[in-house]
Amino acid sequence: MKHIIYPIICLLTTVLVLVGCQKEPINPDIEGHWQLLEFTTQSDNQVHKCERIYYSIQLWVVEVAEKQGPLELTPFRGRYSYDEASNTITMTDMSTYDVPESSVPAEVWQLEPYGLNSVNTTFNVISVDSHSMTLESDYAILKFKKF
Repeated sequence: MKHIIYPIICLLTTVLVLVGCQKEPINPDIEGHWQLLEFTTQSDNQVHKCERIYYSIQLWVVEVAEKQGPLELTPFRGRYSYDEASNTITMTDMSTYDVPESSVPAEVWQLEPYGLNSVNTTFNVISVDSHSMTLESDYAILKFKKF
C-alpha cells in the first residue's frame, strides 16, 4: 500500500506545481488573435477597409501581419503593455523579427496599412468584449474582430 501511495502523491504534487506556473494574461479581453477589419484615419476621416490583416497580442508581445493577403506586407513584432488605470494600450519598438541580430525598425510607410503611423503608438481602448475591439490613437480608429 505504501508503494502505491507515494507515486500518486508525487504525481499530484507535480501536476499542481505545473498548473501553478502558467502565465496569466495581462488583460484576457485584449490579449488574443484579432483581425483588423478597418481603420479610420483621424486627419481626413477616411475609412480604410482591411483584408487579411491580423494582430496577435500575447503577454508582452504584439505581432502585426498580413496572412496571404494581396498587399504582401512585411510582418512586424513589438512590445505590448496595458495600463489599467488609463485603459490604454501601448505598442512600442515595432521591427522585423527574422533573427534578433538582423531585426530592423519598421518605417512609418510600412506600418500605415496596419493602421499605425509610428513604431511607438498609444491607443485608448474605446470598447472591447469577447468578439470585438475598437482602439483609438492620434492617427486612427481601429476596429477588430476576434478569431
